[in-house]
Amino acid sequence: FCMLGCFGIFHPKHRDDRVVRSLKNADLPVDGTMSFGKFEDYNRKYPHLFYPAFRVQEKMRDKFMGLHWWKRKLAKYEEVRKQVQEHDKREEERENRERRQRYEVSKDLMKQGTD
Repeated sequence: FCMLGCFGIFHPKHRDDRVVRSLKNADLPVDGTMSFGKFEDYNRKYPHLFYPAFRVQEKMRDKFMGLHWWKRKLAKYEEVRKQVQEHDKREEERENRERRQRYEVSKDLMKQGTD
């Protein structure tokens, strides 16, 4: 699915000078894929390109389960995401402590072997 095709769906006439200028200035990936970070950059630089897609998303949320439900769902998702990040951080810190301890033990063993 090509990104230009996607823009064609949301900007069917391509008569908007801003859209045409933005598409010419944007260095869109040839394979039609991009990282989320790159998507965020493009959205900051060219918000009018993605606005129709966000409107479709908003309309769908309103029709499917309602905006209030989606707001609660996204808040819960964010809470769980933070918990996972905190867990991963604690796990990484634990692994680093264990690595340092193993290093110190091996250093002591090597020192004892040379004495």
